[in-house]
Amino acid sequence: MVKRDKELPLYTQVDDETYDELVSLAGQQLVYVAVWEDSLASVLQEDAQGDEEQDVFDIDLYLEDGVYFELYSVACFDSPDDESWRGLDSTTQRLTELVRRQTVLAEVAVDENDCLVLVLRAADGTQVFLAVAAWLLEEWDELPDA
Repeated sequence: MVKRDKELPLYTQVDDETYDELVSLAGQQLVYVAVWEDSLASVLQEDAQGDEEQDVFDIDLYLEDGVYFELYSVACFDSPDDESWRGLDSTTQRLTELVRRQTVLAEVAVDENDCLVLVLRAADGTQVFLAVAAWLLEEWDELPDA
């Protein structure tokens, strides 16, 4: 499992060792997801966009075996060729629905810039791609209150 020292910054790229550790999480079911109203990217931008224009999100993604991702500046796609999802409410609803549809972390991938891409797959075969700018990986004992 990926561990992080509290002094270290967020992970922003995937090296070979990190990839090997992350790939071991593939196949785990999603049990909870939270999309944060205020993203790190919007806080850092002086001209933060409104909800309808927002196309990157901070997301907590909880997996069944007690591990969760804190994902920052995530762009969500139905396919790599599609436009990214827009709007906080819409994205929250879509990701929450994936939990209900027995979605698993199907694949851990890396883009051409060595950035993390998570591929989620619902029981019906529907896939969602999460292109992640930065992340942390932590353990959970208890799910947050829904």
